[in-house]
Amino acid sequence: MERLLLSFAFLLLLTINSVAQKADVAIGKATYELIHVRDTANRGKPYKETMALILGRNASAYHSITKQQQEEMFANQIANQVKSATDPNHLNLTITGGGAVSSEEYYQYTNDKKLYTEEQIVNYYLVEEPLPVIKWKIQKDTLSIGALHCQKATAHFKGREYEAWFCTDLPFHAGPWKLNGLPGLIIEASDTKKEVIFKFNSFEDISNLNQTILPPADDIKTTPQDLARLKEARAKDPAGFNKASRGGGTGKRRGIAAAMDNIDPSKISSINVVKATDGNSRVNNNPIELPEKK
Repeated sequence: MERLLLSFAFLLLLTINSVAQKADVAIGKATYELIHVRDTANRGKPYKETMALILGRNASAYHSITKQQQEEMFANQIANQVKSATDPNHLNLTITGGGAVSSEEYYQYTNDKKLYTEEQIVNYYLVEEPLPVIKWKIQKDTLSIGALHCQKATAHFKGREYEAWFCTDLPFHAGPWKLNGLPGLIIEASDTKKEVIFKFNSFEDISNLNQTILPPADDIKTTPQDLARLKEARAKDPAGFNKASRGGGTGKRRGIAAAMDNIDPSKISSINVVKATDGNSRVNNNPIELPEKK
């Protein structure tokens, strides 16, 4: 890990001039375990999800690895059943669900001070906002997390009191979710009630992948207010909302939708959806962002 940090710091210096005026190039990837007490009536079984933070010098992208794995699982389920069907003209498909996963992805741009949030509500929507300014108080406390030497910082953010551990050997100003603004990568963070925990898993150099960090260009652009209205409409009439929204976007299709695109609908006799028994609960009476007390 120490050798990785030294080579990585050198690589970061080399990229300063080359990516400043372009789409940011990904040079690092941190993974986290998100542990969130979403259902306060069932604190013993918190929501869990594996998340990835893709890092460039001036940008980062935060998304769910668990969701990606579920989408691949759905696609494989359908492809295998189509391949092994005794009668390809009369398909009886069975799809096993995987529990709740995050519907949002976050793109932070440090120099431009912008935050882009992609959210799937049948279609994919993209919201642009100012990057949140978090008033961190850097403490003297230090902690080693694996081979990473970290320092403590505290802040009030989105209705919660957070404690974070950041590493200046990884000179990014980003962190998981919307956390940002410290002089090093946020390695771990949690609120003081331990209801929201971002637990560090790993860090790796991905500069050889030539991956760029950009918000999806084909998402439907919207505002926070309009997105809130969409969510309200979906909550009032989920079936009607889903029916009205299908085909309304030009963006990407993933998971079941993408897999079904390759099948002639006239050849599908039935689709049986089996509810997951060991996935995350969909109950969420304790969101990560809480209203501020007046």
